[in-house]
Amino acid sequence: MKITGPVTALAVGTTALCAAGTTDAADRIKDDYSFTYHIEVAGADESNVATEKELRDSGTKMVPAQPGGTSRDPLKKPAPAEIRKADPEPVPEPAPTSAPAEAKSDADAPASAAQKTAPAPDTGTSATDKPADAMSNKIAASKEKLFQPYLRIDGGYALTSDPDGTGANGPHLSATTQDTGLVSIGLGTHVEDQVRVEGAVTYRSPMAIDGTNGAGNTISGEVESMSAMLNLYYDAKEVHEWLGSDTFTPYVGAGIGVSMLDTDSLVTTGGNTERGTQVYNLTYAAMAGVASKISEQISLDLGYRFINLGQYEQDGSFTNGSSTTATKYDDLLAHEFRAGIRFQF
Repeated sequence: MKITGPVTALAVGTTALCAAGTTDAADRIKDDYSFTYHIEVAGADESNVATEKELRDSGTKMVPAQPGGTSRDPLKKPAPAEIRKADPEPVPEPAPTSAPAEAKSDADAPASAAQKTAPAPDTGTSATDKPADAMSNKIAASKEKLFQPYLRIDGGYALTSDPDGTGANGPHLSATTQDTGLVSIGLGTHVEDQVRVEGAVTYRSPMAIDGTNGAGNTISGEVESMSAMLNLYYDAKEVHEWLGSDTFTPYVGAGIGVSMLDTDSLVTTGGNTERGTQVYNLTYAAMAGVASKISEQISLDLGYRFINLGQYEQDGSFTNGSSTTATKYDDLLAHEFRAGIRFQF
């Protein structure tokens, strides 16, 4: 360690000068006791601390000079300075023997490190948002199922029954009702993935009525029909798994509504002509069919419907001004075969 600087009073410097026996040096100290020295001392600064053994061998303890110190009288005894003891060497602490650390399995250590180092995935939403998002998705899916409207247009043919009739002369000896064509239009929507609700109106062209009344006279007339139905369908989509495709979807359904039967004049051979009238009846139906998907928006619908249109009758008044018991017929039943197109919105 090298130390260079002014010293005001130092016993070591004085002793060295006296030992040299130089009178000029002593006189110079008296006249000007500011001098420069160069000395090597072990442990003279904090960066080179002397050991206890070195201090015992040297017979003294050295204290580093304070930086920036001013010159003092070398003959005046300096004030005792605080002696800095060398810092004891640090004693290494024994390595901790932690039982819990040994108890951890090797499989837990990588997992703990991965948990500390792996960043949490950034999903853009907090944990409290996940239930809300799941609920929003569920509501959106529910709305999608509840609102799938479609328009259907059908044409077909109805095989009608031959209801029995009765009139002023008693039961008719025979009666036939002509088969007829039909056209239908409807608007529906899904209320479940496999359940549809539909409203439809069907018009049937006039059906000829022929027969023989109780007196043996020939009768002839006609009746036309219109019905308004509310239908409920179930789409058997389980078939998609069997076929491995959703191209074909069988369905069954039922409906209830109102039908209007409008009769024309009933002409009796050799007699009078009985006027016609309108009758409104409660109507019910059962349906079955299959839908074939042409595209995501268009499906071909082939179906069958059995429908009970109810009774129909004449007015009971004749063109000659007379009135008598009205001619009435039993329920008019029809087996309808339809083909149509569904347009999905």
